[in-house]
This record gives sequence, structure tokens and C-alpha cells, in this order.
Amino acid sequence: TVKTGLAVTLALLVAGMRDAATPIYAVIGAIGAMSRTLHDSRLTCLTQFLGILVGCTLAYVFVALLPFYQDPGAIGLGLILIITVCNFFKWDYAISLSCIIFVSLCIDSENILWYASNRFIDTSTGLVIAYMVNALIKPYNNRGAILRELDGFLGAIPDFLRERVAAERYPDPEELAERLRRIEDEIEIYEQQTFPHRKERRGDCVYLRGCFRLAIRIKQEMEALCVMDVPGIPTPESLQRLEAHGIHIPEDGRVSLDQDSQVMNYHLNNLLDAYTYLEEMRKEQGLQ
Repeated sequence: TVKTGLAVTLALLVAGMRDAATPIYAVIGAIGAMSRTLHDSRLTCLTQFLGILVGCTLAYVFVALLPFYQDPGAIGLGLILIITVCNFFKWDYAISLSCIIFVSLCIDSENILWYASNRFIDTSTGLVIAYMVNALIKPYNNRGAILRELDGFLGAIPDFLRERVAAERYPDPEELAERLRRIEDEIEIYEQQTFPHRKERRGDCVYLRGCFRLAIRIKQEMEALCVMDVPGIPTPESLQRLEAHGIHIPEDGRVSLDQDSQVMNYHLNNLLDAYTYLEEMRKEQGLQ
């Protein structure tokens, strides 16, 4: 919020210093480029730059070569050309702005060069200032949010196990799935950020992806336990491991088929292996 206000203020000051003809475009550029992450800021800058260049260039050629350039059919053909060019060069993110600028210039064709040059310069002013402010003043870093989500995921597992193994109920694993979706979204955002500390971030991304894969394995094993019709009986080794995580299973004389117990203990031990490994990874990271 503060960075957006600062970027707009600086853009207007710079535009005023050079007596800009269209300072509003500097403001639009600054607001557009002030995204949450630098990756989003770069994409906005590319969209604005290419949109202005493609739209103005093709509009100028259109007006210069076709006397009937304001005909609706001609404008429609021009848009087809713009979209084709953008798709060919994989500039799909610039299609909308290019089309808008093209149509506006064909409808009001006076001083195309003046409009194009001023819009490009003023927009570029806002884009560059906003990107610099976004990069130099507290760049977005969501590493802490990812780790908090991972720790929250770990903290929820004992209750799920207590519900399924001790109480023989069927907890809804959707809560775990929702946490995993949030973790994956945040990791993807983190991986897109290469500034600052690019080398350190690369190592962090490997660590976070490893933690995420373990969390997925835990959820998969939990789902396998939840689809069993007949609950099995934990082995003494499994009981000991559960006790270590504060999960007490009372001796209630439960009877189960050997096959069901084997399946249950297989998935339970896989889950506890992944859980223990993820827990150790988080503790080691906390000590570094």
C-alpha cells in the first residue's frame, strides 16, 4: 500500500519535471506495475511495453496505408492481425492492451505519432519507477508464510490419527488438502522470485519442495487409512510410535482380520515415516 503511494508520487514528480504531456499514463503505469511480487511486476511491464508498441505501430501502418481504416470491417481485420502477431511471438499477455490502443487510434487518428511517443514515454516512466520501488523497498518474501503453513499441517496430523486409529472415526482429509493447496500456491510464488539472494532462494526452493512432497505423502497415506472399511489393529511397534506422538490407543479387545491389520499398519508406518522425516527437516532448519 505504502509502496504504491510512493511510486505514484515519484512518477508524478518526474512527469512534472519534464512537463509530460500525458502524466496520467505515468500514474497508470506506476499503479499497474506495483504488484505483490517482482515476477508480477515484470509481467505488467512487458504487457504495457509490448501493448503500446504493437498497438501504436500497427495503427500507424493501418492509417497510413488504408483510406477506409475507420470502417468497422477494416478495424475487425486489424484486430485479427494484431492477435495473430501476438500469438505468433507468444505475446498473448499483450493482446488486450494492443487491441484497445489500436481501436482507439483508428477511431481518433489525429497525431498518432504524438500520442504513441508520449504514451510510451509517460507509461515507461511509471513502470520503471514502480518496479524500482518494488525491488528496492522490502521485496515480497513469503517464505515465512510457507513455513507456518507446513508447521500447521504437521500440527494437524496427530489429531487426524487420533480420530482414525484410536477413535475409529473417519476424519475429513479436505482440511489437509486445502492446506496443501495453499502451500503449493505459495511455493510457486516463492520460486518465481529471484531477487534478492538468488542463490540462497534456489536452495530454499529445493528444501520447500522436499517438505511439500513429504506432506503430500502424509496426506495420501491418511486417505488410504480413511477408506478402509474394517479398521485394523496396530502392531506393538506402531503403538509405540503413536505413543511417541501423544496418541494413546486403549486396549479394548478389538478384533480384526489379519489382512486388514497388515494393510492398516503398512499405511500407518508409511505415514509416520514421512511425518517423522518432515518433522526432523523442520527442526534442522530451525536450528540453522
